[in-house]
Amino acid sequence: MVGAKQRSMNTPKITTLAPWFGSNRTNAHKVGELLGDCRWVGIPFAGGMAELVHVKASTIVVNDLHRHIINLARVCSHKSWGPKFYREVKRLAFHPDILNASQWLMKHTYREPQVCKDYYCALAYFVSQWMGRSGKSGIDDEFNGGLSIRWKANGGDSNTRYRSAVSSLVAWRRILQRCTFTVMDCFDFLGKCIDVDRNGIYCDPPFPGPGEKHRHKFSEDDHRRLAETLSSYTRARVVCRFYDHPLIRELYPESKWNWRRFTSRTQANDDRDEVLLVNGRVQVKLF
Repeated sequence: MVGAKQRSMNTPKITTLAPWFGSNRTNAHKVGELLGDCRWVGIPFAGGMAELVHVKASTIVVNDLHRHIINLARVCSHKSWGPKFYREVKRLAFHPDILNASQWLMKHTYREPQVCKDYYCALAYFVSQWMGRSGKSGIDDEFNGGLSIRWKANGGDSNTRYRSAVSSLVAWRRILQRCTFTVMDCFDFLGKCIDVDRNGIYCDPPFPGPGEKHRHKFSEDDHRRLAETLSSYTRARVVCRFYDHPLIRELYPESKWNWRRFTSRTQANDDRDEVLLVNGRVQVKLF
């Protein structure tokens, strides 16, 4: 029987590697269930990687154009850097000077893509995201904003959130070590995914509308090209996540795609109609 300590080592308390804007933290398990029989899974839009906790494939290839999140994953999963990284972020005080210094480094020293690939870049990125306002990772404004300090006891405490993110790194290191990482254009990535049985593809691109806030934006033409590309798969399992939107209803008609509807919560804590779209026949019963 698995003890509580072992469960905490294998399951992160904070189920995103960074507080990604529009992440699928609440319903990530549904993606894992839909991909449950896949031996290989490709993820062209990694984002906060909440789904990785629930994907059980023996081979997982994770991609994103956002080099900072991929570099953070690479450092956290490293055999020697990972433990050192955990110890260092654990010792940091929850202090505005530390947040400001990390934000400055991300906006200046690590601004260019060719230098977004080292230990100290990952350190500054982690601090800038988890000490700063939640839910800004991946957007244009992710390196701005001050330290969130509670002046009364109601609501959650940001220092507690930061400490929970730090303690979750122990479990994240084990999850990330199962993965291969790339930094590619999503269409180049999909061009390498093979259409065979028990291969799976999970797509969570920037949504029409809210996705305009993302640093790496996705135009209507991109969405049309993505839908055409994904529709070409006939043997591999394809799962896509979107808000229910007129463009999505046009590109992924229910006559060709299996729509799984549910309600999610936005950053403003509002209800939104969300869908998981699946190609082909799916035996898994969900919601």
